[in-house]
Amino acid sequence: MMSLVERLMGLEDPKISVHEFAASCFEIVFGPRTVQQTKTYYKMDAAAQAEFDSLMSTVKGTDMKRFRTIFMFEQVFILAEHGAPLYSTPSKIRIRLNI
Repeated sequence: MMSLVERLMGLEDPKISVHEFAASCFEIVFGPRTVQQTKTYYKMDAAAQAEFDSLMSTVKGTDMKRFRTIFMFEQVFILAEHGAPLYSTPSKIRIRLNI
């Protein structure tokens, strides 16, 4: 089972690029990309898909709030992939992202 959080943190293979993932989320919300295209592209298993759905369900509100939420995903995962204090474990990331 490949977890989305662990793949973004670089703890499981294949690693998902944080910046590319944030761009994909942005395109789902504001552009032509679909959730299913993203799940297929990253070859997400059922567990990763469920986590992705949970993460994307937090993207709500005005355009600015949705943009801010996606930007926050990116910043949290940048800190996480580098093992920054308070962002060093998958459980801490899930708590921070409320998923």
